[in-house]
Amino acid sequence: MKPSAYNQLIEKNDGSLLLFNGITNAILKVEKEHVEKIKKILSGEIKEEPEILKKGGFIIKEDKDELSEIIAKYKRFQFSDKYYHLTITMTTSCNFNCKYCYQSQAKEISIKPFKIRNIKENTIDSIITLVKDKIEEKKPEVFSVTFWGGEPLLEKEKIIYISKKIKNICEIEAVKYDSFIITNGYLLNEKTINDLKNAGIEKLIITLDGIEETHDKLRILKNGKGTFERIYENIKMATKKIFVKIRINVFPHNINSIKKLIDKISEDKLKIEIDLRQGETTNNNKLKSFTLKEFAKTESELYNYIIEKIEYYNYNPFLKINQARCDATSINSLVIDADGKLYKCWGEIGGISKEIGELKENGKIELNYRKNIWIAIDPFDEECKKCKVLPYCMGGCILGKVMAEKYGVIEHGRERCLPIKYNLKDMILLTEKTHGRRKNGIRK
Repeated sequence: MKPSAYNQLIEKNDGSLLLFNGITNAILKVEKEHVEKIKKILSGEIKEEPEILKKGGFIIKEDKDELSEIIAKYKRFQFSDKYYHLTITMTTSCNFNCKYCYQSQAKEISIKPFKIRNIKENTIDSIITLVKDKIEEKKPEVFSVTFWGGEPLLEKEKIIYISKKIKNICEIEAVKYDSFIITNGYLLNEKTINDLKNAGIEKLIITLDGIEETHDKLRILKNGKGTFERIYENIKMATKKIFVKIRINVFPHNINSIKKLIDKISEDKLKIEIDLRQGETTNNNKLKSFTLKEFAKTESELYNYIIEKIEYYNYNPFLKINQARCDATSINSLVIDADGKLYKCWGEIGGISKEIGELKENGKIELNYRKNIWIAIDPFDEECKKCKVLPYCMGGCILGKVMAEKYGVIEHGRERCLPIKYNLKDMILLTEKTHGRRKNGIRK
């Protein structure tokens, strides 16, 4: 037996030791009296093979090649028929005028005119036919749909229609239907939430960038008015009926406002999940972004603040073993623009680069050579292969490294690597900190 190359050892102030394995995501706490022995086993000084270390992947067979296992896992995912995922762009129109909106940036750098498009009836019919065909052909265990835009709820009735149709197909074919909407939350009301839930939509992702003082400067209506108060009240209402994830774009200027938002969430006892994101801007934008390393430090501090303030919050970024960074390189993942054009990554929509094909009126897909660019991409360069967080990040953001550099897209604030490259130990400690909340926490 030999130690895993992806072990992390964290010595705590009380003399205990935390072991983390990146392949299995196992976390093991070693009490003080056993620390030296465990260290010697992991270093090879003591030739023992405790079952708990084998089970957690901390010690492995001598001839096991973990890097090959990671790459093979990615390739199995890439060509697996277990999942099929569609991202459907309902409209490229929006009721907001956000200061950092990528679509506004796309207008400036587009290689073709950026047009406002709303999804048409013939495209909807083609999507339904596509879903039927793919479920019959692939027989996936899970069929996943993301509705987005623009602001997707501007086309609320069409979302409900599409989702009901797909839900019914999945029920007939005994396929799990997993669906969510990425929305600014402004147009939500009780009836809409009930209608969405009845149509099979189980989750909403809504952005708040702090409280009014910063959010209402970044995320405003077309007429310049603020949006925070209405969105927050909508979230409070929604959490009683549907799962809500609050996405927060983190910039150097809104840290204190984010903390105030966390205080407010705690006071109102909202059962939500919080997703901190590195705020991205273009070079000509007045907003300043963090570097990845700066953001990693800030992310750790903010999640610690969340855990301290929201006593029921269950933080664990290691719940799932990652198969890939995202779905973009999977053969069974497509992004459908409102006009039926097909892409592999939603970061390319809006004329940033060329589509990979088109959805025809009969529900058939007509693909061009660009699909091969995505399928042939090898996310594991030499630097990645040597990185301790490879099993978690799985090569990072493909668009950020390969496509964005090629086409000059949103370079400032977008990097291939993930913040966990710099804050893995912090995240392990934060996960241990909420261990006692697992049964009653909001993340299962």
